[in-house]
Amino acid sequence: MDFRYEILTYNQKHQLISGGDRLLVACSGGADSVALLTFLHQQKENLGIDIGCIHANHGLREEESDADERFVETLCQKLIIPFYTKTLDIQEILQSENGNLQDVCRRERYHFFEQTMKEKKYNKLAVAHHADDQVESVFMGLTRGTRANGMYAKRSFGTGELIRPLLFVTRQQIEQYLKIQQYTYREDSSNQKDTYTRNRFRHNIMPLVQEENPNVAMAISHWTLQQQQDEQLLQKFAVKEYEGIIIFSSHHSLEIDLNRFRDIELALQKRVVLLLLNYLYPNEKLWLSHSLIDQIHSQCLERDGSSEVHLPKGRKGCRHYSTMLFSFDGANSSAPTSATTIDIGQWHSVGSDLRIKLCNRDDGFCFEDGWYITLEPSELPIRSRGRLAGDRLLLKGMKEPKRLSRLLIDKKVPRQIRDDIRLLITQQEEIIGVPGVRLGTRFTTQPHDGWTHKIMIEKESN
Repeated sequence: MDFRYEILTYNQKHQLISGGDRLLVACSGGADSVALLTFLHQQKENLGIDIGCIHANHGLREEESDADERFVETLCQKLIIPFYTKTLDIQEILQSENGNLQDVCRRERYHFFEQTMKEKKYNKLAVAHHADDQVESVFMGLTRGTRANGMYAKRSFGTGELIRPLLFVTRQQIEQYLKIQQYTYREDSSNQKDTYTRNRFRHNIMPLVQEENPNVAMAISHWTLQQQQDEQLLQKFAVKEYEGIIIFSSHHSLEIDLNRFRDIELALQKRVVLLLLNYLYPNEKLWLSHSLIDQIHSQCLERDGSSEVHLPKGRKGCRHYSTMLFSFDGANSSAPTSATTIDIGQWHSVGSDLRIKLCNRDDGFCFEDGWYITLEPSELPIRSRGRLAGDRLLLKGMKEPKRLSRLLIDKKVPRQIRDDIRLLITQQEEIIGVPGVRLGTRFTTQPHDGWTHKIMIEKESN
């Protein structure tokens, strides 16, 4: 099929590029990235886009690495494309971290890409992975025992997206395009060595697979697309199930209902466990092992007694019959009992991922949803403080105030985070509410005669 038609059709199907986009194209100087850069340059008027080129010099092949950089810079000068480059301190980083060469190169390269995107206001990073790369990724994933859904056409990256416009064309098509267009490119000598995992698959596995099926790249591309669509659907189901098992969550803890977890379809249970771990380890690379997922999954299915599982980085999970509490980031620290004044018209954090705002009846803030209360001047300003032994709250329909310790039990607030609870009190030390748990009898959901103030409660922004 025609190279141009194939790419533009794939782009339209997956909505990779839209008019007005500013694309930063990663170009190493090799055949794949030169094809991507020159093709997007040819199509920029048709697509209504601006493009720039970025090159990371890893400095690992000395003069050869510098020659690659000069080659890409010269190409950009010829095409009149903005060019950004940087020599990365890979050797120095490797010595200080003693890490994996490929992992460090990838991390530093993409960090440079992300920084440049932000500084130069590009909204998408275009990379040159193609259909043959997809085959290699699938087989590598299968060999490692990880999910083999392959690379996606696009994903979030920094403040924008990473896109792969060539993912449905083969290396053979790319080389044919470059030959017809008479574009030269650089050959990376390290690609001929079997030092790296991908090279070993490329040199030893791919020829055998292609011998069995010359069209294996297209076959795998269609298969991975189906796998990705299935995975996206299962993930939606898993998110819904995950939300249904949450009893309580805060910055420090997460409690789940194990009875509801056990009712989840088996195909979704480990996906739900992975969502739990993503909550416990936010904004971190998914280094989580199968053994850790299996360990938590087994604990969630256990029905007898209580147990505790210790997780990486000081987190832990405590199972007690039908519930399991995950605690992290200092969950056992006690909240201060000193009172904090609630200023009128300002948002105040009150723990448990909540914030509140109190407003006067006539100050113009009271159009927001909230709860109404009558407060005497002598009761103001109200304050927020931690829980003390013997605290009680008068609830609607009750003649006597209820002990907060009992209220927290009835509301199934986990024991490990009860000390984080903040109360609302008047100047006379009367407890009038516990945000996130229960407000007292003095609050109403509808305006009442003589109401003077209104309180708004909402989740804090992450």
